[in-house]
Amino acid sequence: MATNTEFAVRPMQVGAEIVGLDITRSLTEAARAALYAAWLEHGILLFRNDRPPTTQQHFALSRCFGELERHPMPEIWAEGEPYLIELGGKNSNRGVAKVYDDDKLRLGVLPWHRDTAYTVDICKGALLRMTEVPPEDGETLFADSQKAYEAMPLELRRRVDSLEFKATLRIGPFTQSGPGAIWKKVRPATREEFPVDSEETGMNALSRYPSVIHPVVITHPESGRKCLFPSPTYVDEFIGLSKTDSDALLIELCRHLFDPRHVYTHRWKAHDMMLWDNRRMLHAAAGYKPAYTRTGLRTTLAGAMKTGRYFNAQAKDFVPPPQMLD
Repeated sequence: MATNTEFAVRPMQVGAEIVGLDITRSLTEAARAALYAAWLEHGILLFRNDRPPTTQQHFALSRCFGELERHPMPEIWAEGEPYLIELGGKNSNRGVAKVYDDDKLRLGVLPWHRDTAYTVDICKGALLRMTEVPPEDGETLFADSQKAYEAMPLELRRRVDSLEFKATLRIGPFTQSGPGAIWKKVRPATREEFPVDSEETGMNALSRYPSVIHPVVITHPESGRKCLFPSPTYVDEFIGLSKTDSDALLIELCRHLFDPRHVYTHRWKAHDMMLWDNRRMLHAAAGYKPAYTRTGLRTTLAGAMKTGRYFNAQAKDFVPPPQMLD
């Protein structure tokens, strides 16, 4: 376990835990630099806290890794604080879809994805703190696309090194049930479960984000290591391949990305904070029983790579998310 005067770094199967850091105090430049180096080395950093972090402490820790920006979907901004998004909460059981792990109904399930991968320049990273956790389940899974690439057979590397893929935003499990989904089945909600005719939250975002093209393999701009870049939830096709070959390749890449050797499953405790490098890591949410609630608040790091381009044309009303400079 690596140490310095302000904290220790305890490696996990994927990522590392930061031990002994007091986020209530201002960090020295040396500590900030050491945290950043640990983040680049491990891809995700876990911070456990005995007391609830404040929003300002959340912002201060986030800024050790870059400036902040607003998430491109205002529909999920936290009330009164647009530089935080709220995940879950009291309304997480409302929706037109019900997803199942075998025959067990689950809320808050998200498929494997990379944040903002439906845009041309995805965000650098994110810091999530959990404010309310269920007594069981509710895990978040992280997959290391750098380790996955480095473990790939040479022949498969050669096939994908110069490929590109087309990506389109999808919202909801009915459209996210391809490779990368972690549920067994999905069904519409009954009238008793969701007594309205439509669900509008987030749907307007579909028209704001036209399809984009990204490379299948990227070189991380800071570490220089190669990573598999597709976010399976949003992949339409691999450019130049038939649909049959595209679908087969996506399944094959998912097999490598989500091999248990490359995955860390985090069981949350209240006040945990998890930081991930979005250029390297993918993540998914395993969900929890309807009797419980799970709530998290998350910052988004500015400074993304400019890896993508629009497949057709940029939406006329698109406004890039502003950085938080104040």
